[in-house]
Amino acid sequence: MIGRAASIGLVVLVAACASPSPRSVGSASAPKPTLAQERQRLADLFDGTPVVLAIDRDGSLRAEVPLRFCFEPARAAVKPPLAALLDRLAGSPATRGGAWSVAAPGDSTSKGSTLANERAASVRDYLVGHGADALRVAVSVSPAVGNPGAVVRVVVAAPSGKTSPR
Repeated sequence: MIGRAASIGLVVLVAACASPSPRSVGSASAPKPTLAQERQRLADLFDGTPVVLAIDRDGSLRAEVPLRFCFEPARAAVKPPLAALLDRLAGSPATRGGAWSVAAPGDSTSKGSTLANERAASVRDYLVGHGADALRVAVSVSPAVGNPGAVVRVVVAAPSGKTSPR
């Protein structure tokens, strides 16, 4: 008798654990964050660093990171400080489905814009490897080749052409 009661109790307990909680019944999923909300979240996260985050007039989210934190001289591999930002940008629900633009400069040791193209492609590949749609990432060369104040610029437009409220 005790064995049967224990079995029934176990079945009831398992069923209760498998059923949705009263709070989740009928509740819609949380709304997708806007790019402005994502900018604020990232600004808080990267507070005290040289990362600049802004919402442009068209509602797109712009991130700029000084070149020295992005690549080694004469190299195109993404360094960890830039990777930390790219991870968060590419993984954000606010950027999912957005159109990306990447601009990267070369440096004084580069030959023409070849290194800048390689760097921009490296950032694109990193973003795609972490969730961005390859067909929605455009790359360009930053005109600041060799400038010590040069930055890598990553811009993501709101998905589906929606602008982000400020």
